[in-house]
Amino acid sequence: MARGLPHFENINLLRAFAALSVVVYHVIEHGRWAGFPGEGPLVTFRIGWIGVDLFFVISGFVIAYSALLLYRADANRFAGRYWRRRLTRIVPLYLLTMFLWIAFMTHFASWPASVQARQLLTHLTFTHSFWPDTHGAIDGVNWTLAIEMHFYLLVAILVPWIDRTPGWRIWLYGVSIACAWRAAMFLTYGPADALHTFMSTQQLPGALDEFGAGIFLAKRVVDGHKMKGEAWIWSGLAIVTGCITMTVYWRHASYWDHGWMVVFWRSALAFFLLCVVAAAVRLPQVLASPGLRPVDYLGEISYGIYLWHLFAIQLVIYKLGWTEVPALLGVMTLTIAAASASWHAFEKPLMGLARRDRR
Repeated sequence: MARGLPHFENINLLRAFAALSVVVYHVIEHGRWAGFPGEGPLVTFRIGWIGVDLFFVISGFVIAYSALLLYRADANRFAGRYWRRRLTRIVPLYLLTMFLWIAFMTHFASWPASVQARQLLTHLTFTHSFWPDTHGAIDGVNWTLAIEMHFYLLVAILVPWIDRTPGWRIWLYGVSIACAWRAAMFLTYGPADALHTFMSTQQLPGALDEFGAGIFLAKRVVDGHKMKGEAWIWSGLAIVTGCITMTVYWRHASYWDHGWMVVFWRSALAFFLLCVVAAAVRLPQVLASPGLRPVDYLGEISYGIYLWHLFAIQLVIYKLGWTEVPALLGVMTLTIAAASASWHAFEKPLMGLARRDRR
């Protein structure tokens, strides 16, 4: 995705961090790593799920930026070009990992035919995030891909409106809808039913503040709005808002027990992550330098890292029984190897084929 945005190489730094933070978080959780640092900089990885929120803000920016350029270039051809890019990038690896998970990580063949049909239908239509029995049934992180696909559809439908509407207004609508949705879901399920509360608040309406933050930035960049010293302003805001946002979280880390946290905290998080992404966009693009190519590469293959890491966890932690540092090293090694192989042998060739078709 970064190669489609040649002026924003720093985004790959954020992608790499987001993907790896999710991997470390899942190693901690699945491995029941009680001894992992509970204070200091590494404590960030105990809330590595924040990588998903960062991905949503990045997607809001990247998808809206790309969509607006395509729409303004040729509105009549927008739909075909937009969906070719989105589906070619997301769907092939999603399907590959989904069917490999079914083949090797589940007892799919022993499930009743109705259950098999339901799992396949919901996952193939990206509706599996709606129900508890399908939400995390196949390669658990896939629920976020359903949310992403819902967002892609929303952008495709609303791109004329996004094009003519001020970015701040789009973001304001996103925050308002997200908070209202999360409030309604919390009132419906509450802390007593944490699973349904989590699932329902994570649906697209509940993530519109994060996607909307990215759209706001995309509009600002596409429309050429830039002020003197903007990179350092965003950087300063990222530090301040990050300290405030995370201080509030750690003081109320039970989270689901506090309705006001469920309703409002993610909007504060969205603002913090917006500042981070905006700083990455406006600062000098350091990942273009040779010394940082490994980080750039990890960002390039971050989608594969995200989809493959639960396979590695199943093998290293549940099959081999490794724990703590050996488990982390084993999972990281296998995950990066799988992501690299799938990128070069599968994802990149398909993307290249799509580009040749476009030409």
